[in-house]
This record gives sequence, C-alpha cells and structure tokens, in this order.
Amino acid sequence: MKVRKKLARAAVSAVVASALLWNGVAVPVLETGTSYAAGAKATDRNKVAVEQPVLDDKKQQDEAIRVALFANLGSKSPGRTDAVTLTTTTNLTASMRGAASTTSLNTSSAKFALDQYRVKVMETKDLAGAERALAKVKQSNKAYMLEFKRQGANHYAVYAGGYATEAEAAKATARLQADASLKTLLQGNVPSTVGPNYVQTGTYATYEQAAAVQQKLLDQQFDAYVTTIQSAGTLHTAVWVGQTATEAQLSSIKAGIEQKLSIKATIPQATAALIHATELNGKQVIQRSHVYGDGKWMIEPANGGTTKVTERFGRTYRGLMEVSKHNNELALVNELPLEQYLVSVVGGEVYHTWPAEALKAQAVAARTFALYQNGKFEIANVVDTTLSQAYYGIDKEKPSIQAAVEATAGEVLMYNGKLIEAIFNSNAGGMTAHPSEVWGGNYGYFHAVESPDHVAQKGLKSWYYVAMPNGKVGYVREDTVNKLPQKELGSLEIAVAVENGTNVRPNPTIQSSVKPVATINKGTQLVILDTVAESNEYTWVRGPYTSAQLTEMIRKVSKVTWKGSLTELEVVKRGPSGRAMEIHANGVPLEVKYPDQFRTVFGSLPSTLFDIEMTSVFKVTGADGKTSTVHGINGQYAVSGTGEGAMPLSKNTIVLDGGGKASVISEEPLFFFHGKGFGHGVGMSQWGSKGLADKGYDYEQILKYYYNNVELVTR
Repeated sequence: MKVRKKLARAAVSAVVASALLWNGVAVPVLETGTSYAAGAKATDRNKVAVEQPVLDDKKQQDEAIRVALFANLGSKSPGRTDAVTLTTTTNLTASMRGAASTTSLNTSSAKFALDQYRVKVMETKDLAGAERALAKVKQSNKAYMLEFKRQGANHYAVYAGGYATEAEAAKATARLQADASLKTLLQGNVPSTVGPNYVQTGTYATYEQAAAVQQKLLDQQFDAYVTTIQSAGTLHTAVWVGQTATEAQLSSIKAGIEQKLSIKATIPQATAALIHATELNGKQVIQRSHVYGDGKWMIEPANGGTTKVTERFGRTYRGLMEVSKHNNELALVNELPLEQYLVSVVGGEVYHTWPAEALKAQAVAARTFALYQNGKFEIANVVDTTLSQAYYGIDKEKPSIQAAVEATAGEVLMYNGKLIEAIFNSNAGGMTAHPSEVWGGNYGYFHAVESPDHVAQKGLKSWYYVAMPNGKVGYVREDTVNKLPQKELGSLEIAVAVENGTNVRPNPTIQSSVKPVATINKGTQLVILDTVAESNEYTWVRGPYTSAQLTEMIRKVSKVTWKGSLTELEVVKRGPSGRAMEIHANGVPLEVKYPDQFRTVFGSLPSTLFDIEMTSVFKVTGADGKTSTVHGINGQYAVSGTGEGAMPLSKNTIVLDGGGKASVISEEPLFFFHGKGFGHGVGMSQWGSKGLADKGYDYEQILKYYYNNVELVTR
C-alpha cells in the first residue's frame, strides 16, 4: 500500500530569495564534485549524508528552483563565461530583485557582461580598420567592438577586457601599447585604461529622451551611455558618462559636461545599473548591457515564452534569467518552477519512449535529488551539469515525460523522515553498487541488488574478435563479414570481409575519434576468436593499452612505483557487487582516494565492474597435467593437439585453452578491460528501472527495489 503522508511544503517565490534555504539555513551536503546523472563520473564522497530539515509550508505549484548555468563556484562551477547572449521572440524586460518596477530593454536579443576595468584600444570612423585591429587584439585578449555616432558619422571603438582590477587592466594596456604589430593598425590611437566610474546627467521619462541627451554628449566627444538604474525601489532611465579608470578623473568629465552643454552632472547614487551600448561583431549588431554593481537583474520575455542562451550551446529555457556578479565573475541563473525543471531533467536523463512507470520512477528520484542538493551551490539550488542532473532546457521536453512528472507531482523519497540523496546511474551492469565499494561509507537506503540492465543490449549487433593474416587482432561487426564452412585449428570459425575498406576496430564499437587497427579488402580471411556484444552501457571493452600507456595513466594519479615495465595488472579485491576495490600493478597496490577513482586512473572507464585481460599471460598444461600461469613466451613450447611434436611459441600465436576459448599470445603485454555498467552504480539504475517496468513493476516498486527502507511521500 502506498504511503502518502502530507508534509509541510517548501517554496521559493520568483522574487524573494537568491538561494533556497531550509528554515533559513544553507544545508551542507556531501563533498563536492560528485556526478549523479546517467553515466556520470563520480568524484570524492567520503563524508556521510547529512540530515534534511522538515519542509516549510508553501504551495507546491509556487515552488521555484534556481539552476546555475554559468557561475564562479570553484570546483562546482557549471561553466564560466565573460558574456551571455539572451534571445527571445519578443522584447526582453529587466527588473531588479526587490524593486517594484519592470522596464523594457527595447530589444529581443541582448548580450550581458560585467562592467569592469578594460582597455580602450582605439576609436575610428574606419570600420575595416577597426575590424583588423579587433582581430589582432583577439589573438591574445578578450575583446569586442562598439558602434555609435558622433556628429552624424559612425564611429567604432575596440575594447580589450574586462579585468577585475585596475592593475590587471593597466598591465593589459602596457602589453597592447608595446605590441609593435598592433601599433601599425591603430591609426595613431594609443591604448588607455578605462573603468567602471561615471557621472550621471539625470533621469528621463523615456528611453528616447535619454538617447537624445546621450547623442549630445557623444557629439561633444564624451563616452556616454543610456543606463537603467534602480533608485528607491523603482527603475529609471538615466545617462551615464565617463568610464574612467579612477574616481579622481571624474571631476574633469563633470566640469566638461557642465561647461560645454550646461547640463548638471552628479556622481550616481545607484548601486546597481545596466549600462547599454551597441556591439558590432561582423554582420551581427546586438545590444550590449554591462552589469554595474552587485544587483541581481531578472531578464525575461515581455509576454512570457522562452529564452535562448547562445553561450550555453544555444539551448532554450523556460522561466527567467538572473544576471549578476558573483565572486567577481558573471553569473547566469535560470529560475523556473520546480516541476517544469523536472520535465527537462527527466527528458535529459532517460528516453521518452521508455515505459511510463520507469519515467515516473525517474521523476521521483530527480525531484528528491534536486531538493536534497539544496544549499550546495551558493547562489543556486542546483547546476545544469552532472554535478546535479542533466538539464537542457526545453530541448528534452516530451509529452510522455510531462505526463510522468504530473502523475508524481510533489512525490519524494524519505528515509527516517528525511529526504534521501536519491543518486541514480545509467546502467549498473547487472548489479548495483554498495557505497562502500565506490566512495566508502555506508547508508541505510543504498544496497547492492541484482538489476536487469541487459535490456540496454536489445537490438544491437554482435561483433567478432578476429585475428588477421598478419597476426594482428581486432573487432569486426557481424554484418561486415561472411562466415565460411571450414574451420581453423579444428574448432575456430573463418570469416571473410564482404567489401573493400572494411575497418577492423580496437573495440567492438564504432568510435570516430579512434583509428581502426587495420583496413582490409574484400575476401580477406579472418579467424574468429570470440563473439561479443557491441559495446554499450551494459557491457563494454576498452583497450588495448600498452605497458607504457598504462604506466603513464597510473602515475598521473598515483605516486606508486615499481621496478621495470608493467607486466601484470590484477584486481585483488572486489566489493559486494563485484566492483574493483583494490588493484595491484606488478604486485604493488595502486593508491586511490576511493575505489571509484580507478575509472579515472584508467582513462575514464565506464564503471569499476571489470576484468583485466593481459595478452602476454596465459595458462599452460604440463606433462603432469597440472595447469600454471605463464608470463611471456620466451622459452615456451606448444605441443600439438595430437600430442606429437613441439614448436616454440612466437608472437601472435593463437592458442586454445582446455575449454576451447581462443586467445592470441603477444610478445609484449597488451591490456584490455572487459567491463559491465555505465556510471558509479549506486542507487537506481536507469536501464534497470526500464527492465523492471518491462516486467510489470510500477514506479513505487521500482524505487523501493533500488532504494532500501524508503517511503514515497507527497510533499
């Protein structure tokens, strides 16, 4: 029987908090850097889970979530950028958190950057000349170009930066001044340091009135900008003049304005502003708005709708965009209703064509995990990367996903009355992991259980592990060869390539970034050593790696050393699910912070549920019938299957063990990793949830299968 306890509900309105807090307290969680999305790579998690407080009372439909798309959050940063371009189908509007009014930006597309110190490299009426200078400056600096009019003529100003401090900008100025190749392009201009210091000529009832005053100032050779400011809780349109590197320089600007135009100029009292200009980038003309001060600007479409973020892979998002300065860098946070966020997340994590019960299970896990992560990311509840969950905006929204989220609205998983850290993984490889064999530690709601993850293989083609006439080995897909009736060594099948240009791959999958072992022509005969599934999220092969390659991989992560070259790599300890917990290289233990780091050590392996194959190691049967393990082929002889004659082993010799399994013996060791699963393996397996749904499990049964001793609760 389903448990549906009614708890108090928590919410964040669109305008009251910059971070979602439980009872006003930012809750610490597990160590940073852990990945939870499908196939994500986990990092350090040696601390135990913290308790979650009781949820505050608020209507669920009002609850918002804040997703950081760009922000300086140290190792937790989802990405960092100097500018973001926001585009919608209608005019963008701007409002300030805490302000009572909203203003139109008079454009459907705008680029936002921090108002920092920078270098004014040049100003000219020669567009082609400005473009040449801009291209040169961009070779070693962040740079952009503004367009404006003076005395009826178009002018173009090239800027480098921004920089967080005047000292940084001054160094950049000195470098640009000293660049002889740039000097020839500057048409007599000398780069100078400018900065975030201005005077204000007043506020105006309309944008057009402010623009008229701005033009008068530009005509008198002042650098002037129409500016949106906040004052006394409301937004106003002003004109700011100056962009000087120091406040001391403002006095001459102020005196010049009053003398030439009889306009009173004052030091701005506003602590937050958007300073508007026109940027020209090739044929693209776009409004550029500099964020001045520490205010949080909420940018959204005038009549609802979505917003595209060019710098975030061109993705489109619902909700509003908050642009601000955080840790001296530009931050972009997408704020939207939690349930809308979940539609995107679930669609980004699993296939929308999966059974409805599997989609519902994912929706509950994603909702629980999102709420559990609260307080971890400073200015946001979550990030849009696999440090939280995959979030792609509207790109992954599908009706089936929407239905799953709506069907489970507000439902979360709890253990002993607290939200659980509802970790999930793409594919557990047939058995979920216990935390002790991944990151260390123990949790009451995680356990190792069998998982029907093999469904990930359905419909995939088989691959043959083959030996070529020259002795080299690799993989070919079943549909690229034809089998012949005769056999090799009495039991091994023979195949021939069906067309010219057939690729023999190092792994049983097509990887465009990995060169084939060889390319063979039609009719080339191959000895089939083994038949395997195409590498997928359930089963996979990585390699071959040479001794030198693995040695380099290991020593980048571990300080362990051994004598001579690497000849033996062995898993000596496994956890409850069979995952590698201890590995020895030439008998020496490899040192890692936690077992899951073995994935990183060996070139981002999909999981730690693997076996290691060494091609220079094989088993032999002596005259006494006893079997022993041999390393290398020097001095070794093989007796024929009839017991007659003997021959010395040579490299690339095909041998059969007592069970008829074939392998190729190499002179130098090569290493293969044969594994199962994709991801850390802890918690719910996404492919496994599909497998359970295929068997008739409902979403509550699926969740309680993977998460032990939990309750399904409606918030």
